[in-house]
Amino acid sequence: MFGLTIRIFRVFGIDIKIDLSWALIATFIAWALAQGVFPHLYEGLSPFSYWWMALTAIIGLGVSIILHELAHSLVAKAQGLPLKSITLFVFGGVAELEAEPKSPMAEIAMALAGPLMSVALAFLFGWGATGASDIKLLSTVANVFEYLSLINWVLAGFNMLPALPLDGGRVFRAIVWGVTGDMTTATRIAAKLGVAIATAIIALGVTWALIGQFTAGLWWVLIGLFIRSAAASAVYQQLMLRMFKGAPVREFMSADPVTVSPDITIRALVEDYIYEYHFDLFPVVRGADLIGAVSLKETRNSPRGAWDTTKVGDVMVPVSTGNTIESSADAMDALTKMHKGKLTRLIVVENGCLAGMIALKDLLDLLSLKMALEGR
Repeated sequence: MFGLTIRIFRVFGIDIKIDLSWALIATFIAWALAQGVFPHLYEGLSPFSYWWMALTAIIGLGVSIILHELAHSLVAKAQGLPLKSITLFVFGGVAELEAEPKSPMAEIAMALAGPLMSVALAFLFGWGATGASDIKLLSTVANVFEYLSLINWVLAGFNMLPALPLDGGRVFRAIVWGVTGDMTTATRIAAKLGVAIATAIIALGVTWALIGQFTAGLWWVLIGLFIRSAAASAVYQQLMLRMFKGAPVREFMSADPVTVSPDITIRALVEDYIYEYHFDLFPVVRGADLIGAVSLKETRNSPRGAWDTTKVGDVMVPVSTGNTIESSADAMDALTKMHKGKLTRLIVVENGCLAGMIALKDLLDLLSLKMALEGR
């Protein structure tokens, strides 16, 4: 989902990150506030005051989004759901959960926590605006608080639209899940509603653009496209869970993997294996013993001029929990490990011996075939 991200701090064991897209859109919003919105709403102030207000508002907006997502995250952690991080990105923020809620009520509680936090912040900033407005020297502070109160009301209201992946869409999915007893069916129904709402948002954006509100219209089109894509992804993720959760890796691995000897040169590795099989990771074996692994990373780090004399055994890395998985492990765990490590293949081991290889491409191809058979 994300591009370049920077970790800014850690709270309650959760990494808080900023995506480059957030930095870019925050800069644009700050400019729009300082040059257009605040001068229109609050006339007669200096340019410095407008920029001060804009920068303070952007910081407040970022904090509001983090607290919104943190509310989701703390409820999720209380329910035992593993959480990776919270990232600010172009469309707001997202808490990266590594598992789905275990019951409809658990999902409702987690989904409502964010909007309730936004409502609480809206009241808090509104109270701050009222108090600061009574003090002449704090009039600009009151203006910023008034803006942040409004933004949090909008954040709460927009997120309660019944469209996945918005909070309202999760509440709707939980209700359907409770009625049908099937998470996958509920996700599919909620996703269809999400796509319909996303299409309406896109149509609204196009209309605004055609009547002259191009920037606002473009923004709504982008939001609609994001919701539409995320709704489809939610269905895809549920199918992955249904297909791979609880199934052992051995059911999906290749039991006759291509291996390399530690005695061949890097050039032979590149020409006879990497170019031949198009794999980015190979088990290194001596006889029947698995002694290491070699990937594109080790190959790239080897000086090209020494490829004819450097052997695989000189650059290989030890087998570890990072590049291997047990054959009895859950296939969903293999997908999670590949996602976290940005890997496309894992070495499958059994009692410390090489048992096979599992590839991300094979798993996704199998999932695509299943979706095609089901007419999705």
